[in-house]
Amino acid sequence: MLYGIIIYIIFLTSISIYDFFKVKNFEGYTVAGKNQKFSTVFLSLMASMIGASATIGMTDRAVEVGFPAFWWLGVGSIGLILQSVFLSEKIRGLDANTLPDIAMKTVGKEAKSLFALIISISWVGIIAAQFASIAKLLTVVFDNTSTKIVTIIISTIVIIYTLFGGQTSVVKTDRVQSLIIAVGIIVTFLYVIVSKRGSGENLVQHIELINEDVGIFDIINLFFIVGGTYFLGPDIISRNLISKDGKTAKKASLCAGIGLFIFSIVITFVGLWVRENIVDLNGYNPLIYVMHNYIPLPIEILLCIALIATLVSSADTCLINAATIVENDLIGKKSLKEVRIIVILIGIISMMIAIFKTNIIGLLTGAYSIYSPAIVPPLFVAIMFYDKKEINKKMWFTAVVLGGILGVLNTYFNIGGEYLPLIAMGISSLFSILSVKIEKNK
Repeated sequence: MLYGIIIYIIFLTSISIYDFFKVKNFEGYTVAGKNQKFSTVFLSLMASMIGASATIGMTDRAVEVGFPAFWWLGVGSIGLILQSVFLSEKIRGLDANTLPDIAMKTVGKEAKSLFALIISISWVGIIAAQFASIAKLLTVVFDNTSTKIVTIIISTIVIIYTLFGGQTSVVKTDRVQSLIIAVGIIVTFLYVIVSKRGSGENLVQHIELINEDVGIFDIINLFFIVGGTYFLGPDIISRNLISKDGKTAKKASLCAGIGLFIFSIVITFVGLWVRENIVDLNGYNPLIYVMHNYIPLPIEILLCIALIATLVSSADTCLINAATIVENDLIGKKSLKEVRIIVILIGIISMMIAIFKTNIIGLLTGAYSIYSPAIVPPLFVAIMFYDKKEINKKMWFTAVVLGGILGVLNTYFNIGGEYLPLIAMGISSLFSILSVKIEKNK
């Protein structure tokens, strides 16, 4: 097991060191030259999307609430497919470097800094969730070594790897990591479902889209708050921006949406198998418990490396995108040296959060609750109408500010209950729609 992890880490660092000497400018480091082909964009999307929520968090959720845990990623799949239909080509056609850059091109300079600030604050929690997930996994692998120590070590490795090669290294390694992830999860799924210990053949009977734990309003809430980040999240959008053209971006997003839907079913069924067959997890995450106790050593090694790959591929994408946004949109410069320093700073802050807060779904939900109301409706409207109708900036900024404030109140001050982010989304959507100026007939 240890040797497999070491080989994997050597692979990552070797790629990043090679790219450290190859990447000479800001655009190559942050958007991989904007010339990536379909296969690279598709595989990078898959590797980046299947992170903490899609693996460690999803199986926890499936044990708690049953099959409706599927909706956490199911809404993401829908969001990504909708993005491919409505936005991918438009976004690539703007020739932007970041999501706030898109806001500047469609609304104006004022939008750029505001979006950059919101994303920088909220995305630190996303990175922290990935670090916390890797630490939970490796704490078990290394026989209950201190979680804090493991978090520091693995976070440092991810920070250094991202620091050297940037987005260029990320998309290269994503191609390999996506295949490792697919094989590891599918092999584990097939083994537990057909194993003699289990009742895999009966799991289909437990398929239910809603139940007493997850109702229709919970799904609606997930659709807008979580699904919104797949529809217009900075990490997903970054894959549009690195595509060689709009058609490539659209095709990759559509195929990744379908792939995510399939993966969400597979990982949910693994969680259901644990729910039906294992009585006491002794405090462990279901997927990690299965890895450590119920599968043969070769599959255990494969799954362990696959899980590390899912989390690293998501963490590095979030880290490089957040750093790019701070440098390009907050500071307003394009310095290769400075963006690398920012990678270090954001990485350290995220690591500290991961050390003291290990609730993965909580970290993700908090970040999404700020991001989705503040950014998704206003930016969607701006992209759809910027070349057709004029935007009323006061109304548009009201949508952003109200959505963000309500998200912050809910996340950091526990005000408004679980549905306040959905209410914030509605308010933000209303003001966003009202910001579109209707042309009067002459």
